[in-house]
Amino acid sequence: MKVFLCCVALVSACTLFGQTSQPVAEQALPDSASTSKAAAEGASAFTAEPIRMAPPPLSIQSNPPVERRRVVDRHFLWVALFQVGATLADIESTQYGLSHGAREINPLYGNHPSRAKQYAITMPITAGVLGWSYRLKRSAPHSKYWVIPPLIVGTMHAIAFCNNLAVIKGQ
Repeated sequence: MKVFLCCVALVSACTLFGQTSQPVAEQALPDSASTSKAAAEGASAFTAEPIRMAPPPLSIQSNPPVERRRVVDRHFLWVALFQVGATLADIESTQYGLSHGAREINPLYGNHPSRAKQYAITMPITAGVLGWSYRLKRSAPHSKYWVIPPLIVGTMHAIAFCNNLAVIKGQ
């Protein structure tokens, strides 16, 4: 393979530089310098012409419109409404139960938390979960994994709301 490539390189180099592979004895040598000059002017095997460089035509084209799905759509709003609604129901039912002699069992709030304390602790967590869900949906719009965090948190608050109602009814 190396020998073949060397032969191809030698043949192409000889043809590029205007030399033939004939032996020197068979070539006709010019009689004088004037005949070689005339022969060189009349029939040249190699000509050099300048390369004319033209700049490519420029055209400004706008990118095709990228189809983006809305992140906050009807499905996202329903899931967010469920989570926020369950959170509000949990807080308000807890406050109703506290006013009727029940006590809070969540150690994060204490035994008798105020309404402001419950909202101050719970609503940033709810907003953080919804923000996380938003980022999940924006990064993978065709996936349904964005639904998992708000549904888990909303379901936990809905269960707590039902528990609060059972405790209030049992008193």
